[in-house]
Amino acid sequence: MGNRIRTTLLLLGLVLAFPAMAAANPNEDYVQGMTAATKGDMDTAIAAFGRIIANPAVDAKNLASAYNLRGMCHEVKNELQQALADYTKALEIDVKLAEAYGNRAMLYMKLGDEAKAREDATAAKRIDRKVKVPDFK
Repeated sequence: MGNRIRTTLLLLGLVLAFPAMAAANPNEDYVQGMTAATKGDMDTAIAAFGRIIANPAVDAKNLASAYNLRGMCHEVKNELQQALADYTKALEIDVKLAEAYGNRAMLYMKLGDEAKAREDATAAKRIDRKVKVPDFK
C-alpha cells in the first residue's frame, strides 16, 4: 500500500509539474513573441516577452534582450513611456546592448530630447558601428 501511495503522489507531482514546465519555456516564448510582432500582434508579443522577463531561469543577456524587444513592441503601439522604461531596464541589465541604446536614442528623438538621443547614439556606436541610430543634422 505504501508503494501505491508513493507512486500516486509521484504521478500527481509530475502531472502538476508539466503545465508549469511548458509555460516556462523561454525559447517558445521568444518564437511566439517574434512571430506575433512580425504579424503586427503587439499585445501577444508583449505578453510573450513578458513571460521571458518573469522567468527567473533566464540569464541576464536574454533578459536584457527580452526587455529591448518588449520595448520595441510598446513603441509600435505608441506606448512611449513603457518603451522607454523597457529600453532603460535592458541597459541596466546589459550595458553593452547596442540595440537598446539605438532604440532608446530613436525614442528620445521622438520625444524631442536630442541631447539624450545623441548620448545614446554615441554609446550605441561605441559598441557596434552598424547599429541604427537617429540621423542628426
